[in-house]
Amino acid sequence: MEKTLEKILVLVTAQKSSLRLIEYGFAIARSCGGELHILHVQRGGSVFESNDTLKLLQNLVDYGCRRGGVIHLACEEDVAAYISRFAQEEEITQVILGQPPAREEKKGKKKRENELEKILAALPEGVEVLLYPPAEEEQADRRKIG
Repeated sequence: MEKTLEKILVLVTAQKSSLRLIEYGFAIARSCGGELHILHVQRGGSVFESNDTLKLLQNLVDYGCRRGGVIHLACEEDVAAYISRFAQEEEITQVILGQPPAREEKKGKKKRENELEKILAALPEGVEVLLYPPAEEEQADRRKIG
């Protein structure tokens, strides 16, 4: 029986903290001999809305490439639905995403938690989800979906 190739998907935002997620995904891919995919989905029609966003994305792309990742950038209104389709099409086995920090303001935290819930609910059955904690927390919380 042939063993399934692990395909690790790291979901990143245009933030410097996403570098930790890429590094974590790289370590997992290396440990299991899997493929590393890095995906940024910009809500709306363009990643060119802000010069700062473009610079941050370029840094993430450069770093992800140096770590052997396949980089994917997309613009879509329904971010969760796009991630779900992507995971199905690419046969992703594990998804890594950042957990919102506990100290965020309530309104911002609520918005990020709602988006996180949508993404988790939309992922295909059987995909393992690794919620990577904010920098001040040490362990990743592994949750099996499905």
